[in-house]
Amino acid sequence: MKIVLMNASARKNGATAKILKKFSENLSAKGDVEIESLNLSDYKLNFCLGCCSCYKTGVCHIDDDADTLSDLISDADGLIIGTPNLVSNVPGQLKTLIDRGHFVFEQLLKGKYTIGVVTYENAEGGVALKVLRKLFVFSGANRFEKLLVKLPFNSDPMSNPKISATINKKSGKLYRLIARKSPPSAVVAITRFVGFNYVIKPFVLKKGSQYDGVLKHWQKRNIAYE
Repeated sequence: MKIVLMNASARKNGATAKILKKFSENLSAKGDVEIESLNLSDYKLNFCLGCCSCYKTGVCHIDDDADTLSDLISDADGLIIGTPNLVSNVPGQLKTLIDRGHFVFEQLLKGKYTIGVVTYENAEGGVALKVLRKLFVFSGANRFEKLLVKLPFNSDPMSNPKISATINKKSGKLYRLIARKSPPSAVVAITRFVGFNYVIKPFVLKKGSQYDGVLKHWQKRNIAYE
């Protein structure tokens, strides 16, 4: 079992990072879990140019780390993204990865199990959480769990026993979902079905050979489209 933990905060030892570290410790203790922890700020990610060449070829022509990160996620069974809420949204580095990471059209998260972690101090942390939820569900994830944490800036979330207990609970649930290969909930299944079959698939097929790269990703992930 492989799980990727991604810290989208620029602060490598901030509250978001501390929460992800606790998740890592809990999951590593299971014994059969391989953890890939990363700080998004360590990777080079250029802005999307809007050329759409990746839809034709299946890969981005920009020479940076976007495809490397997509490959890491593609090989994993689970994904936890932790992010602060910045100006009622996710940080720019994470948005750039979302733009370039072959997520929605290519169904990067098909069959995976996910957790979205958002930390915030003042208000509207739920807005950033909705960004993650839409990303996960419309990219094909089987399950989406959430953790929304409000706390003072530069404070230690692990000093709060309730937060620590919640992380323990969600770590265990994620492990069980992956181990049992649990199916998606009814709400997620319906949302995914409608989004893929009535929005994504007809759009891609209408593009013909211009979207051959997307079809290659679908074939790799055993997604029926004919």
